[in-house]
Amino acid sequence: MENENDVILGSSQEQEVEGGTPFVSEDVETPTPAEPIKSAEKLVPYNRFKEVNDELARLRKQTAVNAGALDVGDYIDISAALNGLNQREQEKLAYEHKITGKPLTEIKASEDFQLWQSAYRAKLEKEELTMTPSSRQSESDRPQTLSERLANASLEEKERILSEAGLYKAPRQKLDRVNIGPVR
Repeated sequence: MENENDVILGSSQEQEVEGGTPFVSEDVETPTPAEPIKSAEKLVPYNRFKEVNDELARLRKQTAVNAGALDVGDYIDISAALNGLNQREQEKLAYEHKITGKPLTEIKASEDFQLWQSAYRAKLEKEELTMTPSSRQSESDRPQTLSERLANASLEEKERILSEAGLYKAPRQKLDRVNIGPVR
């Protein structure tokens, strides 16, 4: 080992020559620019990673703020979508909105909701027809109670009504009595 430059490293691919410049052996394959490095394809640069994370954090904050507050326009859209619907139809619309996340007006205009709504309203009409009596009486046709008839009657009519009910008996006429007129 007289000359330190003549040292050969067993595992090294490079050898030093006397001028101090490295010598690369040709038997080792080095990647060429035509061959991309496979591990580099999977790596994301830190700057891009940081940009994406910052954007994601900003969007999460924005959606958290927007989720709690509604504009006046949102209230107008909601009231317009719910206009003309009964409680059960409004619940169905809210349930569909919760599941799909679609706007209420879009769900209300969809063919599925309209078919469900028409079937639901037909069912309500059928139930209403079976529950109500077939002959309807007006208020004037309704029979009045005895007290209602007596309240609006004159003295002669009251005597007639009570005698028909069996509650009044007219006094007998006495032939010896004479009508002397009104008492003063």
